[in-house]
Amino acid sequence: MNESAARVARVILVAIPVLSCAGPADPAPDTETWVTEQEFEIGNALGGPAAFTQVSDVRVTPDGARVFVLEPYLARVSVWTASGDLLLDMEKLGEGPGEFLTPHRVDPGRDGFSVQDTRRFTFFAEDGTVLRTVPNPPSNLSFQGFRLRPQVLTENDGYLVVPSIAGRVAAAWTGDDSFEEVPVFHVWPQGDRWTMDTIALLDTRNRNLAIRPPGSQWEFTWEFHTGQPLADDDLTYFDPHTGNVVIARRNRGDGAIELLEIATLGDTIWHRRFSTEPVQLPAQLLEDAIDALTEHLINQSAASGQPTSRGEARVLVEDALYAPDPLPPVRDLRGMSTGDLWLQTFEEADTLLVWYSIRRGDNESGLRRVLLPTGFRARDATSTHVWGLRRDSLGVTYVAGRRLVRGSESE
Repeated sequence: MNESAARVARVILVAIPVLSCAGPADPAPDTETWVTEQEFEIGNALGGPAAFTQVSDVRVTPDGARVFVLEPYLARVSVWTASGDLLLDMEKLGEGPGEFLTPHRVDPGRDGFSVQDTRRFTFFAEDGTVLRTVPNPPSNLSFQGFRLRPQVLTENDGYLVVPSIAGRVAAAWTGDDSFEEVPVFHVWPQGDRWTMDTIALLDTRNRNLAIRPPGSQWEFTWEFHTGQPLADDDLTYFDPHTGNVVIARRNRGDGAIELLEIATLGDTIWHRRFSTEPVQLPAQLLEDAIDALTEHLINQSAASGQPTSRGEARVLVEDALYAPDPLPPVRDLRGMSTGDLWLQTFEEADTLLVWYSIRRGDNESGLRRVLLPTGFRARDATSTHVWGLRRDSLGVTYVAGRRLVRGSESE
């Protein structure tokens, strides 16, 4: 924490949930397989409001009546019926009331919706009227000099935040130790001061991939930073409705998954641990990851005016790539409108991707195993549909709602 922040905040490294991973994983719960059928689709290749550009998220009200589509680079939020009728269209780039600078999250609420951008949270009525605006915490609050990224609002005008660690620092290129854990803080104002408590530690080992030419100084050459494509660091879901954080620990080995939900005071209010069938690292998946990263590295080095050869780039990628075998049991964690958690895995059933849905707060029920098409990116779900994005062969983006159907593994 920098000196000015130290005068207005305190960091208490207590109440940090640390759960033992000793002993074998719990047995795999009973699972019930579901498939999906295409039912709703919103999109248009010929122009108009439904001609979407780079959609980053799709959220749906629990009853499925309103579908929210977020396009951050247009600073646009549009709201639709499931059948594709446009209810609201807000394209508001700017810094004024109700405007956005790179919005990155939209969340339906009981009486409207909220949008989070790089500076604040803005709450709207259903018709788009601005209800209130909550700015991010003061910029002088930091963790060891690193800025804090707000995730959700909590009671009493507080926030859950996570430090943003620079790539070269995470890679230990600045002479300091690398960060293997990153705290989740609860910060809130108390009079003219801010209080900052640690409520959890996130395992960030194997999260970042960082490359630079051997023996170089980062000030004078190119750097390449991205996420490890096969990472097994902790995943998080910050719930805007409860202010809680759900953490998925996925480096327990042997297909074990550990889920815990932590409240703003640091209490673990739900914990479940179970196992899935381990998935061995396919040779083709590893080769595809190496090829993709090699291409990115070639482009990055060429753009800096210091190009590297394909052979050199491949060696650098192979040295930096984290390639666990078996693969992590979870590759994505999402909290859905139903309150359930959805976990994407590396499993495949024929040409379909395997997700699991699990009820929060329930330690006894089985899992729902949901098979989704490879080209479909799930973003939200109701009790009857899963919503997400698909692109056609021409690269046109569509917002799609697929009906959940109890059944076999074939579409």
